[in-house]
Amino acid sequence: MARSISSARSTARFISYDLRPAKQSERRILVDLLKIGGDCGLPIDTYRYVGMGANRFYDFLLLHKYLGLSKMISLEHDPEMFKRAKFNVPYGFIELHPKKAAEFIDQDDAVPPSIYWLDYDGGIGGEILADIASFATKLKINDFCFVTVAGVPPGVSDNKNSSDRLAWLQDTLGEMAGDVTLEDAEKNNFHRAVHKSLIAAFRHAFAPRTEGTFIPLLQVVYTDTLKMVTVGGAFLAPGTAVDYRAKVNRVMPFLNTSDPVIYWIQSLHLTERERALFDRAVTSKSRRPAERAALTRLGFGRDDFDAYRDLVRYLPRYVETIV
Repeated sequence: MARSISSARSTARFISYDLRPAKQSERRILVDLLKIGGDCGLPIDTYRYVGMGANRFYDFLLLHKYLGLSKMISLEHDPEMFKRAKFNVPYGFIELHPKKAAEFIDQDDAVPPSIYWLDYDGGIGGEILADIASFATKLKINDFCFVTVAGVPPGVSDNKNSSDRLAWLQDTLGEMAGDVTLEDAEKNNFHRAVHKSLIAAFRHAFAPRTEGTFIPLLQVVYTDTLKMVTVGGAFLAPGTAVDYRAKVNRVMPFLNTSDPVIYWIQSLHLTERERALFDRAVTSKSRRPAERAALTRLGFGRDDFDAYRDLVRYLPRYVETIV
């Protein structure tokens, strides 16, 4: 659930979460990443999921349907949205907690293995990095943690120039902003500053944990209504980490699990006829399929084919019904 960066109220009040193709692609990618955990011997169906389901619970529905998870907690600190969440909760086993992430982290003493996905209301800030540091002390071997924040400048720095915005990042985030450059601090590139800061926060937080290794499985940016950045992964034993990386590299080669490289989930606005051509073009054994030639004549280029090849299994389909 992505929310406004300018208000404490949930964006579920004014953004249609029914129509967010890039976000839905991200969810489906996450499901496949967790499936790989099962291939590595992790009992994924026994995991507890802690997320922010708002009033639609899309990620909860997917994780139960495709992975069999049935221990779930949804955090919702907006009192009005909590009422709607309680009314719309789809499964009886989902617990609703009227808490912010920091409060939940402080009180959480659960024993079962866990998957945490903290989809924050706002942009990057010290509070979020503090939450990551707190999670690092709680995560057990084979636990997962993902964080999503807005990839645009928070309101307090939105009207600053790039130099002042970089100074704000350095003052607010400290050493976590150490790799951020002046170019990253530009408005159009700010998602790069967010990505670098989140990666630094995870690395710094897990550095003292010598019993395992934190593997960054997901580093993505996408735009449906607002540019969003997600970074996260798993805290794994050394042997499992090597196996996990190898399987991700084979099944999902567009994701980088070794280096701080972000992947852009593109929203490809295609008709059904165009999608049918793309489906055949990117899966054809022919070096120059006729479908690719037809799409090229329509104005599609190499970047479109590369993006579609990466995401062909993850792009949702929406059907319009006019009554």
